[in-house]
Amino acid sequence: MSARRKRLRWVLRAVVVLVSLAAALGAFEAYLRIADPIGLNYEVEHLRYRNNALRFAWDKVPPDRIDLDGTLYRHKPSLDIDIGSYRLQTNALGFRGPEISKQKPPGTFRILVLGDSVSYGTGVNDEVTFLRRWEQTLNESGDRHFEVVNTGHPMYDTSQELALFRDEGLALDPDLVLLVYVVNDIEPTRDVVEQALLGKAPDPAEVLADPGDGWTRLADIISPVLPATARLLQLQSDAALRFLTTQPEGTEYVPERFGKGPRGWPRSQTALLAIRDLCRERRIPFVLLDNTMPAVRALPQFCRDNEIPYHELRFTPAELELPIRNSMLDSHSNARGHELLLGKLRALEPQLPLPR
Repeated sequence: MSARRKRLRWVLRAVVVLVSLAAALGAFEAYLRIADPIGLNYEVEHLRYRNNALRFAWDKVPPDRIDLDGTLYRHKPSLDIDIGSYRLQTNALGFRGPEISKQKPPGTFRILVLGDSVSYGTGVNDEVTFLRRWEQTLNESGDRHFEVVNTGHPMYDTSQELALFRDEGLALDPDLVLLVYVVNDIEPTRDVVEQALLGKAPDPAEVLADPGDGWTRLADIISPVLPATARLLQLQSDAALRFLTTQPEGTEYVPERFGKGPRGWPRSQTALLAIRDLCRERRIPFVLLDNTMPAVRALPQFCRDNEIPYHELRFTPAELELPIRNSMLDSHSNARGHELLLGKLRALEPQLPLPR
């Protein structure tokens, strides 16, 4: 066989391999998009939620008249819409869950829950959430009627929770106020409004430098052609761990010390104290349930110093190894995760100021 024919054969083999590889990658990309094993639908559903479920403070107000210390967005009342993986139903007050009267019925013990998407229950129907199931179990235990009012809104911080409680929650005459505290509590919601509507530039000191790694660099290269595959590659690397490679050896990622934390954590503290004081004025017990992951290390001591009853409501490392998330992209709890949260909340009942 001549040298020329040998070279041609090798070229043909290389072409076949490349075509086969391209076909395999194309098939894999199609599988990721159609079967969606990593949860690409989460991003689509978030847009659907934002576009169809919310009314914004600036809808009918000029940007320069927006109350940045008020509730910047709220659920539309009386919704019944299909978000995709779950159905969102709100009552006439704009809260997720069944209808309740603004005036508390006689004999009812009303629990008002403040929080973000963890309380709201992103990705599951209302009857699956740990708060609605807790309400059901409470009402199985005796003659007293319990109402658990879920005021959770995805992306709320403590300032938003304060504004909602001050402007609407107090009027519901709650007998107990719970705040499910997450890392969102120290990530100022108003930043998004100030930047998008008022043109305020983000603080460069709050930007966490991401040095990237092999996974992220490969994802950047293929994302224009294979976006779903690129997202899968990005998930093989942890952003917090990448960030720590830029810090002195031994540095731990503590949310209140990095990014927006140095500004967001003081804001959150101020809002927590305001909620505490509003509750004290009306003799309403106020309890904080800590669901921060990664943990806000300063939170337990802050609560102790300021006489805010504090309890952990987070998953253990072993539980985090279980399939308790909606998907790889959506870290919110699925039905199994809500079952675990319900168990933790029930275990806390003897320490909560509930009627016996």
